[in-house]
Amino acid sequence: MSDGTSSVTVRHIKTPKGERLEIRSATDAIRIDAIGLESLSWQDQDVFSDFLGYDYDLAPSSESDETVATFTISNEYADVVVRVIQTATGKQLCIEAPKKQFSLRADVTGLEALAEQDSRIFSEFLETPHGPDGHAH
Repeated sequence: MSDGTSSVTVRHIKTPKGERLEIRSATDAIRIDAIGLESLSWQDQDVFSDFLGYDYDLAPSSESDETVATFTISNEYADVVVRVIQTATGKQLCIEAPKKQFSLRADVTGLEALAEQDSRIFSEFLETPHGPDGHAH
């Protein structure tokens, strides 16, 4: 995925320890399992503002958005659907946890910032293991 200035590579990979979503920027990469993706799905867009150090403003979705790729990352605890969506402003990644009924979108800027994070960030997200409401839906 590219926005003309930056680019990231997003891949579904299978490792000996299970499926992962790999997000690779020009300078770093992160691999996230299903539980980590599920915990990311219930964050709000401000999480990217925290990563970037400035306000992150993502264009809202519209009816003209088109899904160009879909895959699922799963383990015994979580199932997450990952979609690459073509929008009027470029491609976005949608991370959806259907069982929890949460989803989060990010563009190249947000994904690049996510790739720079230490994987321990997901431990912070999992302090609320059932989402922001503190219970399963």
